[in-house]
Amino acid sequence: MKEAILQAEIRLALGRRADIMMFRINVGKFRPLDGGERVIQSAPEGTPDLLGVITPGRAFAIEVKAQRGKQRQVQAAWQVAWERRGGIYILARSLTDVYKGLDINPQTAVCV
Repeated sequence: MKEAILQAEIRLALGRRADIMMFRINVGKFRPLDGGERVIQSAPEGTPDLLGVITPGRAFAIEVKAQRGKQRQVQAAWQVAWERRGGIYILARSLTDVYKGLDINPQTAVCV
């Protein structure tokens, strides 16, 4: 499954839950439309694709990868820093990985 399709599947599944708040993070650099010389970094390198919180207040980060996708060194460093501070980090190759990482059952979804 392509990474973009898996990410959309995860966003739809978790977005229906009242016990989760989550958003997509785009990482990259760009120049303003006014043609200025400055370069803006949207998020730090290594930031995962999805960040959120699950009741009762546990922060989580999800890095979405296709079956053959590899976690880059900067992403692994971000994972270590996040987990040292008590956050949940999930390297997701499937929706099942996310359910396991968050310790939730898809059959007992808390709908919005």
